[in-house]
Formats: sequence, structure tokens, C-alpha cells
Amino acid sequence: MKTKNITRLFLVILLTAAFSAGLFAEDTAVLKLSFDDFAKLCADNNREFKMAQLDKEIAEAQLGQAAASFGPTVSLAGGYQAVYNYLPPSTSRPWYAAQVSLQQPVFTFGKTMLGFKMSEEAYKLSVIGFKKAKEKLDLDVISAYYGALITKELMNAGKQSLKSNEEYFKITQAKYKSGQASNFEVLQAQVQYANSKPDARKAEDTYLLSMQMLKNTAGIPLDKEVELTGEPDYKKLEMTADDIKKKFRDKSDDRESIEAVTRIAEYRKYLMGAMFLPNVAVAANYNYSSMDSAFHTEKSYWYGMWDVMVGVQWTFFNGFKNVYAFKEAAAAEAKQQLVKDNTVNLLEIQLDQLYTGMEESAEVIEAAGDLIKQAEEGFRIATQSYKNGLIQSVDLMNAEIGLLRAKTNYYNALNNYLTSMQKLKNFIE
Repeated sequence: MKTKNITRLFLVILLTAAFSAGLFAEDTAVLKLSFDDFAKLCADNNREFKMAQLDKEIAEAQLGQAAASFGPTVSLAGGYQAVYNYLPPSTSRPWYAAQVSLQQPVFTFGKTMLGFKMSEEAYKLSVIGFKKAKEKLDLDVISAYYGALITKELMNAGKQSLKSNEEYFKITQAKYKSGQASNFEVLQAQVQYANSKPDARKAEDTYLLSMQMLKNTAGIPLDKEVELTGEPDYKKLEMTADDIKKKFRDKSDDRESIEAVTRIAEYRKYLMGAMFLPNVAVAANYNYSSMDSAFHTEKSYWYGMWDVMVGVQWTFFNGFKNVYAFKEAAAAEAKQQLVKDNTVNLLEIQLDQLYTGMEESAEVIEAAGDLIKQAEEGFRIATQSYKNGLIQSVDLMNAEIGLLRAKTNYYNALNNYLTSMQKLKNFIE
């Protein structure tokens, strides 16, 4: 019996250890992310996107409340009158009573309709805001993912430059010892090597920071190790500047948004004007009462009565508050019209800037392939020539700087192009 218990205990310990090891392996496993994987994670976990979705739901509920104001209000009341003091004593009184009331606005001089139109425009704004949150998320995904890949390439370029400068310093020291290089060249190589260390460290820190920003965008724990499996992909946008402007003028979320805000200001002005006029409503009541102190269910103990009333409510003087409220709304509407015109112009200017910057980046990208290859070949030849004493140290330095600059310009242009292209798409879609 003891042997069986020991065996069972051993199996439990073994299974527990295996399970814990599995959990540990899962927690410490590197999370490999493609671009599509990262985009899905962001859509599921991004907090700003979720808040925009909730804002849309709130505006939808407010629009429903505004639409409900066109309909009647029905209420039900009932009670038991336990204490009663009324003269003369012979007067009958109801012990039990129930009432159904209905109130229906008939004519409000546009107040109800204007309130609904304002809520409708606010809902349109929330829909646009939700769409723009999705577009911002798409831009954040591209900026975070490709930005991390590009900073990684820049980090690798910095490390390669550091390694080359270290090798160059060692070669120069060897040449100095053999009498083929001057002391000045050694000092120059040493300074260049020392200067490349903080540059390489800065590039590495930038990459690590970009990875932390990437994790935050996707809701990934910051201590989780992540490996990106994609590569920066250059696809040229096949649209001219005129095509982009035409799409922007035909339909643009930014234009629709500022126009909706302007319409809300206009409706508010009309609403303030309608406040000078009365409201007309119909009210109907049906009362069902019993005069007996004992509760009965028989119909003979209960009697009913009803009434219908048409009411008018008109606040014709409130210390000129309505007058000043209308003036304020009229001024706000006029100001919003100016804001709208100015914003549309600024949006078109921003559109031109984005397109121009994207075209400039495209030129750098398309020319960079051959340029980097030439710079790499030039640096290889310069390194060999310097070893053989055919060129001076300054020539090798220039070749190395040219290669690093070509790579840096390419990756920066690629990052600018990808983000600018997504911003343009957000403008015109």
C-alpha cells in the first residue's frame, strides 16, 4: 500500500512539474508577429479604438432619445388613501384610485425637430469619429510595425559602422607600427571609432523604444519578448495629385466632420429663435376609483372618468435671456462658417504637403537601390585599397560615411513614404 501511495505522489509531482514547465515555456516564449497578426492584435486590444466605439454607441443612444421626443409620454399611477380629512364629512371620497395619463406634444414651432436634427448630426460625427479612429489605428499599426523594422535596420547599420570603424582603427594602428601611417591618421581613426559608439548606442535605444511603443499599441505586456517577421514593403500609390484632390472634394471624412459641426451651430441658432414661441400639447387622463374602504374586485364598486385637455405654454418674458441666447447662437454659427472655410483650405494645403513629401520620398527610395549597392562596393574597394596603401584614411572615411548616409536616407524615406501614403488614404477614403 505504501508503494502505491509513493508512486501516486511521485506521478503528481512529475505532472505538476511538467505543467509548470509548460506554463513557464509559454510565458517566456518569443511572440512572433507578422504585419497581419499585429494589426489584428491592435484591433482587439487598442484602448483608443474601443473608446471611439463606445462614443458611437453613446451618440446612437442619444439619437434614439431625441427621436422618442416626438412620441407621447404615458404614465401609470395608483394609490390607497389611508387618512382623509375633508369637510363636509358627508362628502364621499375615493379609498382606492388608479390613473393613466398621456401627454403628446402637438406643435413646438420646430423645437423638437431641431433637437432631433442636432442629435442626428452628432451621431454622424460619432460615426465619422469611429471611422477616423479606425484610420488612426491603421496609421499607428503601420507607423509602429514598419517603424520598428526600419529602426532595427538603422540599428544594424550603426553596428556595422561601429564594427567597420573598429577594424579601420586596428588597421591604422598596424600601418602606423609598420611606418605606413602617420600618428595623425591613428588619432583620426580613434576619434571616428569613439564617435561611432554613441551613434550605435543611440540607434539601438531608438529601436528598443520603438518596440516598446509597438507593444503598447497592441496591448502586449511590455516585458514580453517580440520578434517581427515582416519586411518594409514599398508599393507606389498609383494616383496623381489631381485624382487625390478630386476624391477629397467628392468625399472626405474631415470635410464631412466640419460640415456637420457647422450644421449643428446652424440648428442651434434656429432652436434659440424657436424659444420665443409657445408650445402646444395634448394631455389625456383616465381615472378609476373605488369609494368603499374595503378593497373589491367587482366592477360595481369602481367607477371611471376621463378628460382631455389642450394646453399652451409660452414663456414670453424671462429677463431677455432668450434674446441674448439667440445672439450668442447667431454669432457662434457665423464663426463656425468661417472656421469651416478656413479648415477646408488648410486641409487642401495639408493634402498637397503630404503628396509632395510622398513623391520626394518615392524618388529617394527608387534611386536608393542602385545607390546603396554602389556605396557598398565603393566602401569594399576603399577598405581593400587602404589596406594596400593605395588611398589615404580620409578616403576610407568618406566611403564609409557615404554608405551609412545612403542606408539612413533610404530607410527614413521609406518610413516617411509609408506613413504619408496611409495619411493620404485617410484623407480621401
